[in-house]
Amino acid sequence: LQKVEPLQSEEKDEYDGPDKLAEFEFERTKDPALGYVPTERLLVAMEEAKSSQARAPFSVLAGTWIERGPNSDVSGPYGNPRDAFNLASTAGRIRAMMVDAADVTGKTVWVGGINGGLWKTTDITAATPTWILVNDYLSNLAVSSITQDPTNSSIMYFCTGESYNNSDAVRGVGVFKSTDGGSTWNFLSSTSSYVYGTKILCDYLGNIYLGTKGTGLIRSTKASGGAAWTNITPTGMVSDICDLEISSTTAAGRLHVVGGIFTTQSYRYTDIPITATSASFTAPTTAFPSYAMRAEIAVSGNTLYALPANNSRQVPTIYKSTNGGATWVATTAQPGGGIWASGQGWYALSIDINPSNANQFIIGGLDCYKTTDAGASWTKISQWYGSGAPYVHADNHKIIWYDNGNKLLFANDGGVFYSANGGTTIVDKNKGLRIKQFFSCAIHPSSLNYFLAGAQDNGTHQYNNAGLSSTIEITGGDGAFVAIDQNQPTNQFGAYVFETYRRSTDGGSNWDDINFYTGTNAVPTNLGNFINPFVYDNTQNIIYAAGDVGNVFRWTTPLTTVAGDYYANGTPTWPASASQVTLTSLNSIKISALHVSPYTSNRVYFGTAAGRVCYADGANTIASGSAGVNISTGLPAGNVSCINTGTNDNNLIVSYSNYGVNSIWVSTNAGTSWTSIEGNLPDMPVRWCMFAPGNNTKAIIATEAGVWLTQSINGASTVWTASATFPAVRTDMLQYRPLDGLIAAATHGRGLWTQTASSVLPIDNFKLRGLWTGNDVKLNWVYDDQIIGSQFDVEVSTNGIQFGKVGNVGGAITTKYDFKYSPAAASNLYYRIKVRDLSGSLKYSNVIRLYKSNTQNSEIIISNFYPNPIVDNASISYSVPDAGKTMYNIYNINGQLIWSKEEHLQYKGSYSLNQNLANLKAGSYIFTITQNDKKAKQTFIKR
Repeated sequence: LQKVEPLQSEEKDEYDGPDKLAEFEFERTKDPALGYVPTERLLVAMEEAKSSQARAPFSVLAGTWIERGPNSDVSGPYGNPRDAFNLASTAGRIRAMMVDAADVTGKTVWVGGINGGLWKTTDITAATPTWILVNDYLSNLAVSSITQDPTNSSIMYFCTGESYNNSDAVRGVGVFKSTDGGSTWNFLSSTSSYVYGTKILCDYLGNIYLGTKGTGLIRSTKASGGAAWTNITPTGMVSDICDLEISSTTAAGRLHVVGGIFTTQSYRYTDIPITATSASFTAPTTAFPSYAMRAEIAVSGNTLYALPANNSRQVPTIYKSTNGGATWVATTAQPGGGIWASGQGWYALSIDINPSNANQFIIGGLDCYKTTDAGASWTKISQWYGSGAPYVHADNHKIIWYDNGNKLLFANDGGVFYSANGGTTIVDKNKGLRIKQFFSCAIHPSSLNYFLAGAQDNGTHQYNNAGLSSTIEITGGDGAFVAIDQNQPTNQFGAYVFETYRRSTDGGSNWDDINFYTGTNAVPTNLGNFINPFVYDNTQNIIYAAGDVGNVFRWTTPLTTVAGDYYANGTPTWPASASQVTLTSLNSIKISALHVSPYTSNRVYFGTAAGRVCYADGANTIASGSAGVNISTGLPAGNVSCINTGTNDNNLIVSYSNYGVNSIWVSTNAGTSWTSIEGNLPDMPVRWCMFAPGNNTKAIIATEAGVWLTQSINGASTVWTASATFPAVRTDMLQYRPLDGLIAAATHGRGLWTQTASSVLPIDNFKLRGLWTGNDVKLNWVYDDQIIGSQFDVEVSTNGIQFGKVGNVGGAITTKYDFKYSPAAASNLYYRIKVRDLSGSLKYSNVIRLYKSNTQNSEIIISNFYPNPIVDNASISYSVPDAGKTMYNIYNINGQLIWSKEEHLQYKGSYSLNQNLANLKAGSYIFTITQNDKKAKQTFIKR
């Protein structure tokens, strides 16, 4: 059942303010020396990523990443309500969409996700279309418009860049072309200066027209095919083109052009587009209003409609022309009282005409409206929030009305929606369209498939299934940072924009809103960043976050603060446990990254948007006005995107998300000095960084072009490799779980990905096992490298992060070792073994966690079979009640034995088995463990 009302008012729980988000991203990624984002460097980075993936052998750190999706979602009781009869699924932001003319049935549809790649389906009419990822390489490009040559449907073009924004708009790289029906795409180097592509289309003869922001209207002939371009911006029109359309009134088509993006609008047309010069265009004798915002038009023969947005970002009046654009008049009625664009007319504005009846057209903004009488009356046909009309996600960027007026497609910030009856009913077509844009993720410490992730435009998502699966939108609006208490995982947190939090204390079933503002209830002021970073101290149960400039927001009672809205200078006031703490070491700059030390209680690290890295000891009680400790000497000016510790507080790693600066730095002396380890990394934003677990000489980073790794940190000579099994997509966050060594990666366009423990730690020849016997723990391990004098440190941890030495074994030439340990108090502990070989390299075993209750087990228990489905390697955790002969078998679904292995176990207790099953054929199987008369089984799927 869906909750009728959300936790807070609609205006607070809407999807993102795209202008605020664009400004936020602009500041985080711009080249400080240039003052803008040089997106063209992303092409170089992606080419390097492809080349690196092709060169790189499979390595310990590279691993095999598993896509977790979501491949669909549902809205939970606290998510934004969707049509109860639709139960729609959402995907992610789509601007570009096209029905493929090569398919005479009209079922093949192409869509370009913003940061989600290029996708197509060959049957949009199917209840659940099969979406095919055409190209991940294109996933980081802001695909703004796609078109097809009507004389040769194998030729297609798309342009890049988000023009409908302020000066902080996301730059594109130009135009891409396909000559094989979209199977492969190549960049047209002739378009490298056209970085804000608004609209691209072909006339009826196959000539290409590109409307841009900043460089006007550009044309390339069919013969040239995009190799050469001519600027034909109409005389008197600004160089910011907001729309282009072609009507079928001449052989090539009448070309209609609208100029003005945040500048005065104007409209022109020409009947000779193939030979037109800037002076060849005709101005209307009576025009629609010239606002300084944006306008969209639609054309059907000589009938045109225009949606001019005014300075309030509304469309107060819709205009019509019945003579090909020569004169325009206002329509007689306006949907929603003229404010249907809901203040986002600069961003989300769309229109299309029924191809079989020019009096019928549909407009889209926040919601969609339809008229059947040329604008004399209107019907609301979609509702992004609540009920009353079919659910269609907010912010509609494109509408396509086709098939003689029967079918409709809507592209918006939630994906693709479809109507087979002219808009009477509308359903989503998003299942399988895996383009969620995540800012963050969190891993449950013990529930193997439980994750949280915060999505742009699509709330906070809860995963609780193995493999590629569906999620629940547990809270609505935008989803920002998330956290799960690693000691008490029933405590979980999400966030909306700025300093607004979502809290669950029952494991994610129920959620509260707790929101902090400055100002008063009547005039609230947002605090922090638009997507505000926060970190949760699992030991002290405190949240630290970015506040106003130079301030840390500290909240010491996040588990018990009563839900509601709090205002610093109004009623109710902030609780005493929430405050802004000024640190002078922040130098009056906003915080951009935070990290709680796992080694020093109440030490918190802070990074700023101007490049500083600082820390505060006693952060739980430090007074406002304190200095903190500045450890930024030698670091660049830029946006600090992440700070992380290695095996202690001496080993630090920091990343920057700007172009034009060295992005990765490490310190081995607690920040006294820093060394750049940029090495061969392309110039691109790095959004997260971490040392390989337990190893200060290896690192994993999340970049604008996927996940990259190094096997050896070596200053300027550091060699980085793009992970071969990870898409070259913007990746915002990495998280690690000690229990099984799992790493999760939150991408901004391709959902969540994970990789297995065996991909992270070198455990194939270094295997630790153990069990409880009475009040003692018995450990035994195998180490295949027989080195005289090898000394093994036995390390123990209560949380799987900070390990301490409790013993030492070594000296003999052998491959098998034993150790007995008597824990002083805690019965459930993590264990690992560390050794330094003769080359001086540190190596670590797998990490195991032993529960004292294992001594009471009388059955074989398979506690984890991961991943499932598998691709190559399976990691299996289990416990046995006895020592002795143990059989591992795999059967197919017909009961035939496919694989078998025998092992003599020395002790009862917990074990792990890491097995390569790459030779298994795709299908369903049963894995069994047999010991004497006891057996356990686990079904799994091989891809």
